[in-house]
Amino acid sequence: MQNKKLKVAITTNIITTYRKGFYDRLFSRPDIDVTVYCQDYMPGMNLLSIHKQYPRNIKIIKFISAKKEKIVWQFLPWKEIITKYDVVFISGNPRVLSDVVLGTLLRLMGKRVVLWTMAHSYRGNKLTENIRLLWSRIFQNIFVYTDKEVEYLKEKGFRNHYILGMNNGLDQKNIDSIVSKWTEEKTTKWMELNDYQNKKIIISCARLETKNNFRLVIEALPKIVQKIPNLLWFLIGGGDEEENLKKLASKLRVEKHIVFLGAIYEEEKLAPYFLSSLLFIHPSAIGLSLLHAFGYGIPVIVHEQINLHNPEIAAFEDGFTGKNFKFNDPDDLANVIITLLNNPNKINQMKRNVQKIAREQYNVDIMVNRFIQMANYATYK
Repeated sequence: MQNKKLKVAITTNIITTYRKGFYDRLFSRPDIDVTVYCQDYMPGMNLLSIHKQYPRNIKIIKFISAKKEKIVWQFLPWKEIITKYDVVFISGNPRVLSDVVLGTLLRLMGKRVVLWTMAHSYRGNKLTENIRLLWSRIFQNIFVYTDKEVEYLKEKGFRNHYILGMNNGLDQKNIDSIVSKWTEEKTTKWMELNDYQNKKIIISCARLETKNNFRLVIEALPKIVQKIPNLLWFLIGGGDEEENLKKLASKLRVEKHIVFLGAIYEEEKLAPYFLSSLLFIHPSAIGLSLLHAFGYGIPVIVHEQINLHNPEIAAFEDGFTGKNFKFNDPDDLANVIITLLNNPNKINQMKRNVQKIAREQYNVDIMVNRFIQMANYATYK
């Protein structure tokens, strides 16, 4: 293995707050010099970016989009990317046409390149999946989101490729550090101050948009509160659906069981809500929020259509880290929540399981180590 400092380029859309821990560690590594080429925003995305925190490592590029932002062309400095770096990590989203062209060109030129991609489309888009798989085959080195995606590609005939799963996760050390400041006594006082004591609390955290289907949880609440009258649901997030959800809650007379908290991005502010919650509920396609809940030791309730979730669903196991409910079925969702809330021993066992997974299998430290592993392999093999 060579001792020189690797020069690595990454092309991507934007860098959001949930990637901060990953890039904090990656940019501080003494054995690698990483430059990220990305946009300063994405139309229609409300996640906060962290570009200004890393002026040396991040280069903002201009872009144009079409088809309601579904097709994007980034004005990348191609000559610089082709000639300056030991290896280039190309985003594997086939909707970013500039990455498709640049990645193909790098491969044809014999340059060292890694395709950083989801193995397949998780929301049932077969056309996108087939295009992604066809294009992926030209790359020798493929960096995917989870170990299960490695298995998936091998099943699809990717026999002679080097494929590595990064096990996408969050900054568990940061979560643990914040949690350590919230002693049981402090958490109890916070709950008493906000009149949350003696409640059985469930939590959700996502944009209040139609696609996230929080109406389903509200539709399940009447049945739940009949059996568990002290139930309280923390709903964290802002969005266009907020007023409609409030109207539905009022119509079904469950508004007193919901706390609309708005958007909260700071981990320090999120912590007490997560620490006082027993279950995390996500009625639509779940992604990194699953591992966010795991980080706080909260079992997760998700629908059973695994192929409609994002790659992070690989960390979920029904009955071990949470429970499935029947897709789009509020009655079954209610039954699952009632059953678990009435079984604290089961919840406590699941809490131990999910914390172990977040600390040992899915977090940014593992991601960085595997990124370095892939960069070294692509450069020197």
